Amino acid sequence: MSDLRAELLGRRGAVIPPYRMLLPPGWEAYDLSDQAEKELIARATARLKSAQATEAFTLNLTRGVRDALASVRAQNGFLYAFAGEASPTWALGPASMIGIKRTSTPEAPLTSIVQRMITDHGGVAVGEGQKIVRWTDRRPVSLDGVDAVSFMINYLIPVPGSKLTEAVQWTVTVPHDVDIPEDDELIELWVALFDSHVATFTWQA
Repeated sequence: MSDLRAELLGRRGAVIPPYRMLLPPGWEAYDLSDQAEKELIARATARLKSAQATEAFTLNLTRGVRDALASVRAQNGFLYAFAGEASPTWALGPASMIGIKRTSTPEAPLTSIVQRMITDHGGVAVGEGQKIVRWTDRRPVSLDGVDAVSFMINYLIPVPGSKLTEAVQWTVTVPHDVDIPEDDELIELWVALFDSHVATFTWQA
């Protein structure tokens, strides 16, 4: 997975066609294979041991990693990325990003989803050719018993040739304190950051 550290490279044979996209500095990306899961757990465990964390804390973290990857897999996900130790210092919190494949169904056609996000959730077109639709969402969450907000930036990109029956959705999640307003400058910086990076997404022949 070393070639994914700075640049995401979709592989042939995956659930979507090959693609390319840049990640922010310091971000790390993993596929959802068993090997990637083992690598994540091994890295996290090594860090905790060096910090002399308790065995119970380490077990809880291991369970959390497995649960998070299982959740992404259940959504037809293909990639998990997060802000590593070398990520920008102005980051609000432990940001992460997932990539999932979305497919139209009779009950929820993607065309209707796109229209709803534009009309009801402030969705806008971004990137060259304005083929990428971006919308945001905020949800209250509890992190280790502390009230917080989960701010999500979503991008939907049609799979070429599918006539909008298949698409890639990137969802960036940034948890932050409840007292940070929706129009805070740091929130706007996160949106601008990922607008610029998702705009680099291209399908590869």
